[in-house]
Amino acid sequence: MTTAHSETGIIFQENQYFDKWQWFFAFAGIMTLAIIAILLFIFTVVPEVPSILLIIAGIPVFLFAILGFVFSKIQMTTEIRDDGLRIRYFPTQLTFKHYPLNSIESYEKSKGGLLDGILSWRIRRYPNKTSYQCGSYDKVLIKLTNGKSLLLDSRKPDELITALRSKKR
Repeated sequence: MTTAHSETGIIFQENQYFDKWQWFFAFAGIMTLAIIAILLFIFTVVPEVPSILLIIAGIPVFLFAILGFVFSKIQMTTEIRDDGLRIRYFPTQLTFKHYPLNSIESYEKSKGGLLDGILSWRIRRYPNKTSYQCGSYDKVLIKLTNGKSLLLDSRKPDELITALRSKKR
């Protein structure tokens, strides 16, 4: 959602969801096939295997279902409001992290690394930098007045910079 100005004070809002389902299901499928192959091998070699093995084999399938549910809830929300920049990385951050406009020194478009589009759904914290990654190659580097910086993944970096520029004036 991108708006010029709304009643809630939101100038720019971007929601990014987990989009690497093909990798998750490929990994889950390979693991499930490996479990089935191992069970078939065990049952052909030792016919009187206890049925507890079937329950043990169901544990990874249950874990993949739980992980799939957790991954389906991953969402990064970036907002520019009248009072500043807000970032939420759900489910690890339940509330928005707020950066007032007067704490933002500069901002610029940046590019990610080679593997950023594959394995990069996480928050990385360094002593002077926090990186919010969600699988996008385009990024916005925001430098704060306290010497720290933020690196935000964005599918709409130009709109994010335009919204920041409009509020900083």
